Amino acid sequence: MDTVFKTKRLELRYANEHDAAMLLTLANQPNFIKHIGDKAIYTLNDAKNYIEQSFTAAHKHQGFGPYIITLRGGEAVGVAGFYKRAVLQYPDLGFALLTNHEKNGYIFEAANVLLQNKHTLGINQVSAIASPSNKASQSVLLKLGFKKVGKAVINDDKTAVDVYGY
Repeated sequence: MDTVFKTKRLELRYANEHDAAMLLTLANQPNFIKHIGDKAIYTLNDAKNYIEQSFTAAHKHQGFGPYIITLRGGEAVGVAGFYKRAVLQYPDLGFALLTNHEKNGYIFEAANVLLQNKHTLGINQVSAIASPSNKASQSVLLKLGFKKVGKAVINDDKTAVDVYGY
């Protein structure tokens, strides 16, 4: 089903409309809203539109974007990929996982395979962002080899996030 990258336990694939329910759940988890923001995904239709605008369009126009993280059995458990933000010089690595799948090393595994394959996507330099209170994401980024390089304002709420370079 459009698998792009595989690891020992995971597959990263392109998103499709069948991922809307998982994305709806993911985007409305308290930790997602706290650390990433409210993406205004409140219905399955909102989720389908978000997949089209933020996943499909990114891959089509940039050659990279977010992927759906699935367990080898096929269950969708989160998202990981590269995002292009006007405020950052380089594409940034972003990720989010359903709460009941956290603390299994899935994000590290998915992010690691993306970083290993960044050149095949036309990416040479990578950034990442994390809210200052998001210790779990900061820990993953440091373990992957990122270094904190500064702060930036990404969202409309004008909250500064930590910026990492790889």
